[in-house]
Amino acid sequence: MKKKTVLFSFVTIIFLSLLSAQKSPLQQKKTDQILYQIKNPSKNTILVVSHRGDWRYAPENSLLAIQRCIDLGVDIVEIDVQLTKDGHLVAMHDKTVDRTTNGKGYVSEMTLSEIKELRLKNACGVRGSKQQVPTLKEIMLLTKNKIMVNLDKVEGITVKEAYEILKETGTLQQVIFKGRESVDFMMNKYGGIMKEIIYMPIIIDNVTDASYYVDTYNKALNPVMYEVTFTDVDTDNFKQIKRLNSKGISVLTIPLWDSLVAGRTDELALIEGPDAAWGWLIKQGTNAIMTDRPEELLDYLKSKGLRNF
Repeated sequence: MKKKTVLFSFVTIIFLSLLSAQKSPLQQKKTDQILYQIKNPSKNTILVVSHRGDWRYAPENSLLAIQRCIDLGVDIVEIDVQLTKDGHLVAMHDKTVDRTTNGKGYVSEMTLSEIKELRLKNACGVRGSKQQVPTLKEIMLLTKNKIMVNLDKVEGITVKEAYEILKETGTLQQVIFKGRESVDFMMNKYGGIMKEIIYMPIIIDNVTDASYYVDTYNKALNPVMYEVTFTDVDTDNFKQIKRLNSKGISVLTIPLWDSLVAGRTDELALIEGPDAAWGWLIKQGTNAIMTDRPEELLDYLKSKGLRNF
């Protein structure tokens, strides 16, 4: 009898220890909750991705534009990175600094200290901001555990450099890399790193056989999300949405301009109402929407009961 009591007590202690180790949704990091939704897409929850931060509020790809996304409750912020002459990753969409700063020249021909001397322009291209171009490391320290980050402009040159920064800052599982190259290209260039990072293939105009593209990526990397673009609903690209839905893989659409979503853009949402654009995309199987209007999209989704986490 005594042995049974001791055994029962031991099993109870182990069970309670395991139970206490499991975090409730309220205890989880925000980024863990978002990643769970990406891996387990639901028709009742649509994720919001903000393009280059909230660039109408602050300069694109700036820390303030990213902080605005965090404050709004955006799930993922999309940023672009370029490599400086001395090997630092900075947030910049273009290869040159001309459009977005008060300087001129190629990022690849400038050092980080030279980049830091520049000041960002606002959305209208007006100079006078006090904000600097941030590094990827600064961005990851700002966003850690708060919001997921979608890295653009990295596929052919800077995956390894970005990977090292994410390892250093402990943010590897809150970043989604994306690119349009084939799986063979990415595996040959980056090897084992591709198994460690979250990678989102883009189905876009350079994909000549979308079904094959998806099949090869699914077999090699089993991506949890694809970015899908389509010029019209008769394209093979568009047909992949339902196919990905059936496999439980998240679909991101990007209504930034007409050719990416067959005209169902942010602008259409403002002119004809959100049901005509964002609502239509959701009905087609979208699980996440990248937008230049994050606050308006969030308000729309909340009004439709589509923010259930």
